[in-house]
Amino acid sequence: KLSYYNEYKSYLRMIFVFLGVLAATATSFSVLNDDKIDYSGYKILRVNLKEDADTEMVREWAESESVNVLGEGIGGTVDILVSPGFYQPVLSSIEQAELNYEVLDEDVGREIEEEKKELLRAIPGVFDFTNYYAVRYQHLHLDALARAHSDRAETFSIGTSYEGRDLKAIRISNNLVNSDSKPMIWVDGGIHAREWVSHTVVMYFANALLGEVEQQKQATFNSLLDKYQFVLLPMSNPDGYEYSRSSNRFWRKTRRPSGCKYNNCNYGRCYGIDPNRNFDADFGNKGVSRNPCSDVYPGKQAFSENNTKAMRDYILKNLSQIKLYLSFHSYSQLFLKPIGYTTRKPKDYATHDAAGSAAVSAIRNTYGKVYKNIRSVELYPTSGSSQDWAYLKGIVHSYTIELRDTGRYGFRLPAREIVPTGKENLNAFIALLNQL
Repeated sequence: KLSYYNEYKSYLRMIFVFLGVLAATATSFSVLNDDKIDYSGYKILRVNLKEDADTEMVREWAESESVNVLGEGIGGTVDILVSPGFYQPVLSSIEQAELNYEVLDEDVGREIEEEKKELLRAIPGVFDFTNYYAVRYQHLHLDALARAHSDRAETFSIGTSYEGRDLKAIRISNNLVNSDSKPMIWVDGGIHAREWVSHTVVMYFANALLGEVEQQKQATFNSLLDKYQFVLLPMSNPDGYEYSRSSNRFWRKTRRPSGCKYNNCNYGRCYGIDPNRNFDADFGNKGVSRNPCSDVYPGKQAFSENNTKAMRDYILKNLSQIKLYLSFHSYSQLFLKPIGYTTRKPKDYATHDAAGSAAVSAIRNTYGKVYKNIRSVELYPTSGSSQDWAYLKGIVHSYTIELRDTGRYGFRLPAREIVPTGKENLNAFIALLNQL
């Protein structure tokens, strides 16, 4: 059986490469012109992998751009996005390998169209937590918060993106003008473009700290604002996010040109670097690809991207004061602890585990949602993450939270879930601060 399977896998690999070249040739002008991607007929499958050969098979699919890996779960599950043209070869390979699978979404394009209808219901110039908003409206809202609470908040830019958008942050503390020496808490979101709820939750935090929402927690926040200064960067990848809104809902990376398909620009150009593989933490070794079109392409060197450089520079400037680094992603409902590229436990493992336990308990006590408390490497090995870099720089409490859900909607979390996701993670945030 094994010999037959290996022969069959080799045969399928040739088919995928051939189809991939055809697809690249057929779409090269679309890639060059950045035309919109139509996901009509695409499906999302959840596949239960049994052995290393199965994992390698999926990796080869992703390398040849036959599938888009959306998420990897604990216990060997993987969610993959498959186009109509590749669906039958992929399904045949899954069945031949005798792997269990389920279809999470029969027609991704149809659900994206429904999401677009929701976006059109947004009122221009208004920001709230009933929808997902463009970068400019997020930034305008941050500025409005700072004007309304000028004694406790200010906005500033830590840099600009490749396409020239501000990397706008907000600093919040009681008696702000005299807060420069306070310990600092850093929170960021939106590093991966398609993870829309991640930056929206950070926006929710900013509103909560300033009493615009969660008024019942103001006594708690006032105490925290006396003690800390909070720096929140809701949108750390604005170019990618805007592209995910306008052209490709599943776009993950930045938007800087990164190379050519199959090292031949006749097949099309590649764009973007995975910013959460672009930090200098075991850079370029685990969970990455050398294919510049890959979703996990780390770039040619660490901090090659405007946004990762800006984050690095601001964090290093304030390193001695930062007591918590927290980065929000989606999806999977996980509390991720350092380190992501080695199975060796770090010296602060017990501290991390206690913090994670407090956070997931606070989440569960809000709406009953279960977030798992694990080390990043237990999900899958990765190099170059912001969390690991922050930890290696000496920020003991450096964590990532993967938000709702566990796959039904994935990156396309309905807007009706923004507020409950914000509430449960705000409780986790308070629990984390109590661990410092």
